[in-house]
Amino acid sequence: MCSPGRRFEAETVGRLAEVAGYEVVHLRRGASGTVFFPEIDLHTAIVLLHHDLDQEKTILNAALQLPGFYIGALGSTRTHQKRVQHLKQRGYADSDIDRIKAPIGMFGPARDASSLALSVLADVAASRLKAFTP
Repeated sequence: MCSPGRRFEAETVGRLAEVAGYEVVHLRRGASGTVFFPEIDLHTAIVLLHHDLDQEKTILNAALQLPGFYIGALGSTRTHQKRVQHLKQRGYADSDIDRIKAPIGMFGPARDASSLALSVLADVAASRLKAFTP
């Protein structure tokens, strides 16, 4: 599971995912702003935990080119509408945009990092079962 985003939230989601047996990679930007993704395959979940659409653009654009089974993004329904508008302006097809689970998580808005982590991990686990169970 790749988890770029705000540090405390990303670390909390990552810790819970590791306890649950997931391999976790936290992505960080280099000094030039470049983000290098590890090998991402069909069994990878990408979790975006930014509170600013401008900060997530580079990573989200890259994530949509990758084969991960799950792409989740933080933010309200209104924030996701802005995200969709931006992606459509960049030429993404509805089928690409539909890969993004937003607002992220299994249950409603989470007010703290622990609740967010539980919600995100439950959503990833459910999506994984759905994707890989015959």
